[in-house]
Amino acid sequence: MSASSINDLLNDKLFQVIGSTPESIAEALTRMDLREKSVEGAQIFAVAIFASAVNKPTLETFLADARFSTIRPLLNAALSIQGRSNMTAITLMGHCFLTTDLASNVTFASEFRKKMGQDHLWDGSLEGGSLSDKQRAIMKEKKRVTDAESAKALGTGFLKWTGLIQGSMTNVEALLFNVQPAVSASGKATDTRSRTASASPPITPPRAGERNVRFSVSERNQIEVPESVLNYRRNMLMQTDDDIAESIRRNGIEEFINKTNQLMVRDPTGNKTRGASVIAGGSK
Repeated sequence: MSASSINDLLNDKLFQVIGSTPESIAEALTRMDLREKSVEGAQIFAVAIFASAVNKPTLETFLADARFSTIRPLLNAALSIQGRSNMTAITLMGHCFLTTDLASNVTFASEFRKKMGQDHLWDGSLEGGSLSDKQRAIMKEKKRVTDAESAKALGTGFLKWTGLIQGSMTNVEALLFNVQPAVSASGKATDTRSRTASASPPITPPRAGERNVRFSVSERNQIEVPESVLNYRRNMLMQTDDDIAESIRRNGIEEFINKTNQLMVRDPTGNKTRGASVIAGGSK
């Protein structure tokens, strides 16, 4: 059995070791077909905000309310573990939503912000407010392992994606939700930040049944490569197709895919790998 076959067996369980991320949550959300569905978006926003402040039994009682009959099966399909709510993912989603301006108009969110002593996880040290020691410890760990820019992009991007607020997505938000960013009259994306400053798009290691795409290693040699592998190399590591082709020729296709899968787990935003200045050569 090849390493790729073993990855197929384990990749959908990666959350057990790396937890939920804004990128993995965005990927799950895009499977719900909620684009421009503001009613369902508002319900998910409410459920996630609520989840960020309560425990799992309380959340599941709340979610059982008849008002959530439309979104409950969607959440069960996309954000659950063995038929139960994936509390880690839903609470992180709620904390991402707390970074948005819309949350300022939600009374529950405003009161929870007072309890935290700050507007959202990434807004301070969590030393103020009236959280219990257990709550504070959990939130500090969640803050430590989650990139603030990705969290904010998930929050605001979700609101734009579902139509709860109007506005063009930034490049970061568009990458997360797998949509095309708005383009100005000059033909440039409206987000003027450099690509290297972008948070990661909804990239996960390839799964069984994932779509492969054709890639030209040379003029006469085209191969099949998992789409997420190419996306990660191009968008996170900022590699050109020539860089990618050279890496495939140097490592062989199976080793190239395996190394990329490992990088995607260890360094989902690509920041560490780019900083090491070994993208276009060496063992990468």
